[in-house]
Amino acid sequence: MNTASSVGRGEILFLSALTTDSGSGVRFWNMARVVADAGWPVTFVERLPAGLPARTHPGIAYVGIPENRRGGVQPHRSLNAPDTSSPAQADDIPPAAPSALGLAAAVLRATWRGRRIARSRPWRAVYALKPMPNAVLPALAAARGGARIVLDVDDLDFEYYPPGLQRRLVRHWFRRWPRRFNAVSYHVAPLREYLETEAGVAPERLRRITQGVDMDVFAAPTAPLPPEIAVFTGRYQTIVYMASLGITSDFGDVLPTLGRILARHADWGLLVLGHGVRLAEFRDRTAAFVDRLLFAGYAPHDTVPAILAACRAGFHYLRPEGANRYRAVMKIREYLAAGLPVVANPSADAADFGGFIALADDESGWERALAAAVAGEAAARTAAGRQFVAETLAWSRLAPDILDILGLNTVG
Repeated sequence: MNTASSVGRGEILFLSALTTDSGSGVRFWNMARVVADAGWPVTFVERLPAGLPARTHPGIAYVGIPENRRGGVQPHRSLNAPDTSSPAQADDIPPAAPSALGLAAAVLRATWRGRRIARSRPWRAVYALKPMPNAVLPALAAARGGARIVLDVDDLDFEYYPPGLQRRLVRHWFRRWPRRFNAVSYHVAPLREYLETEAGVAPERLRRITQGVDMDVFAAPTAPLPPEIAVFTGRYQTIVYMASLGITSDFGDVLPTLGRILARHADWGLLVLGHGVRLAEFRDRTAAFVDRLLFAGYAPHDTVPAILAACRAGFHYLRPEGANRYRAVMKIREYLAAGLPVVANPSADAADFGGFIALADDESGWERALAAAVAGEAAARTAAGRQFVAETLAWSRLAPDILDILGLNTVG
């Protein structure tokens, strides 16, 4: 593999349209880490909500554009500053769903800042996440300076908006903007079909980059288990539900079901790891079984292995229709990477892991599968799944594809 030192120095700009607490943002950050680890200097730009820490990684200059959902000033740390956050600290500032006007203001502010960064120097390549204004318009500005521009489309975001102007506008962006890029990456086959037929992207410009897993975090020494979670997992046989609790979340669909299952198993508890604009809503809906459930909020990535190791099973759910067929389930991959038995419904690409996880689509099926996992009956299947993920889906193994789509594997 060629690196920056062998082909001449050039800087790479990553422009995320989303916030730190989005699943797509995690995917994009890991792609940036791959590029930085190959020796290329990276600048990473995203919206940073109040209460969440700035990301850090060697070789990446992080720019968190403040997004204040409650008022006040949003601080952020500079390159390689230590991350001293904890789930409890991050959760001290409960997120609230921004108004349409507030969201528009945040996107406009991020677009303005992104364009300034894009014009600040010549970039060798620019990778943009989502065909949204605060990613696309800065990328196009960089293209006028000679940069190769690439777009990652990992979801059809307009499907999550209610009918109306906002949905139509975002859908228009998804149809119009992808074909203006030198290349477009996607991770599941239905997205390729959409990008060809609806967005008009030429087939030769499309490249599949599958959903990877950060195996490094599971191999490194783990950070201590956060005290609140240590107490909870010490009291209950814990099932973990790990997800972004934003507009794409379907967690509300299964809350009543999980409450009934918990009621039948006195020694079970449910740990919810995740942050997002619907966190407060979900908390309000679980008052009936609040003593058996812990919303831990945002968890720093280096604490995740210890948290998952303290649990007995991982649960995942997505509605098996609509926009979800365009998604790849990162949490199933992470559960398996941690060696945690997985119970999920057959949605998105969950069936691709059918040999390693328990798939069910109703309350009785989930309860039987969770009972087997808690009892340790899924150990062999889970171990095989962990090996599969490590050998095929580690981000380090996907590095050649990421570098190639950015034009960094060729001398120039």
